[in-house]
Amino acid sequence: MITERQRIFSSIFEPKSIAFFGASHNVFKWGFNILHNIVNEGFKGKIYPINPKGGSWYGMKIYEDLDLIKDTIDLAIIVVKKELVKDTLRKCPQRNIPAAIIITAGFSETGKEGALLEKEVLDLAHKHSMRIVGPNTMGIFSAWPTPLMATMASGHKIPGEVAIIAQSGNLGSSISYRLTRRNIGISRLISSGNEADLKTADYLELLEHDPKTRIICLYVEGIREGRRFFELAKRISPKKPMILIKGGKSDMGARAAMSHTGAMAGNNEVFDAMCRQTGIITVDSMDDMVDVCGMLTSQPRPRGNRVGIITLGGGWGVIATDACAANGLVLPKLKDSTIRMLDKVLPPYWSRANPVDLVAPNRITVITDAISILIENEDIDAILALGLGYPTLRAMVWRSSPIIPREDSDAPSRLMYEGEMQLMELLVGQIKKLERPIIPVIDIMAFDRTENHDLLNYLDSKGIMAYPSPEKAIYALAKVLEYTKNTKLFPASEEDQDTGSGLQVQEKT
Repeated sequence: MITERQRIFSSIFEPKSIAFFGASHNVFKWGFNILHNIVNEGFKGKIYPINPKGGSWYGMKIYEDLDLIKDTIDLAIIVVKKELVKDTLRKCPQRNIPAAIIITAGFSETGKEGALLEKEVLDLAHKHSMRIVGPNTMGIFSAWPTPLMATMASGHKIPGEVAIIAQSGNLGSSISYRLTRRNIGISRLISSGNEADLKTADYLELLEHDPKTRIICLYVEGIREGRRFFELAKRISPKKPMILIKGGKSDMGARAAMSHTGAMAGNNEVFDAMCRQTGIITVDSMDDMVDVCGMLTSQPRPRGNRVGIITLGGGWGVIATDACAANGLVLPKLKDSTIRMLDKVLPPYWSRANPVDLVAPNRITVITDAISILIENEDIDAILALGLGYPTLRAMVWRSSPIIPREDSDAPSRLMYEGEMQLMELLVGQIKKLERPIIPVIDIMAFDRTENHDLLNYLDSKGIMAYPSPEKAIYALAKVLEYTKNTKLFPASEEDQDTGSGLQVQEKT
């Protein structure tokens, strides 16, 4: 028998039919753009555009009224003037529609008059056992079982394991775009809006049982059900990592949050303590969130804070050492036996210390040889491989040079490129075999000068995230280590662990 939770989840994220109130031909209106995104992104269910004017929408019949639609409706999407929302919603219970997404703004975020109208809409919904997303929301995205882009957050999304709950539509869109840009897939995206009915805690409860979601990213400005949120986070975070950005920390930010979604920002000290106690990973920016997501999805869990650094340049090693110290990570001193083993594979001028500074190794596999020796002979929990990408960059310069004839540049550039690609393949294999984080840090120039089948594309295809600087990699590693320690305080049950946290290395299809 289907539960109430399953009924609401299916209605919002996996509807088979949608009644779209407020269909428009005007490309500047939300009633056009959201409907366009639903159709354009390939929703496979039935869509029923509704507008009292009737007509057609690029080949689709527009219905003048809901009563003219005879089929079962799973979800209502409402994009009409705020004065019409209540009357529009009143029609839905007659058709047993379980849930509605109210895109329309102008409610509690605008003051007392809007708050009163919001309460009237909520009372009407509750009277008929309907659930509401919003109002004042940018909508939702769901990747499964068919793409549903019922949001203004246009742009292709890669289906994946990361869900986003955002008390800001544009923040949710920006986070999802940043994840997609790094080839990290999205399962669900919820712009929760004013949370008149369904709140952040409700979405957490829905995602807790979602087999397609293994990591949950949150942007929150205020929590309306603090105790419930606390208990849910404590239960969920050991099996599904939660990464959170808190908005409204400053007095000015709190006032902005109140006018944005009507959220009370709350006490920051209490909120931070709650996050520590539940194992929530807190970050300060969207880019930090993506970096931590990448570490969670692409690397094994770190077993401790001992780091080995292998670098192709001394300066990279120095700033990485400083970053480790600032983030609570340590660099063990190499044993004499390890140094002797490394002497056999490294150039005679290597640093004989951690960081292992190679400067200019005589063969590309020196790096992976050194990684194996460090992990097998030292108390090392994670490896940073710094300064990668330069051989490929040099090959690109040779091939594009107007000075060097192509017949002279082809062979050496191919040798450099193929050698570094072999290194990437070996690194991927080592991550799986050695079950330690081995984190590639590739110079940012390689991010700016990509070609087809380059190093970044290859690593992305294998589910491995590369970082453009030591600081970003170390920050993400430290956050995941902190999460691992915190969640050991309340480990998930065996049944929960079966759903996994999605932290194993997976190739992306």
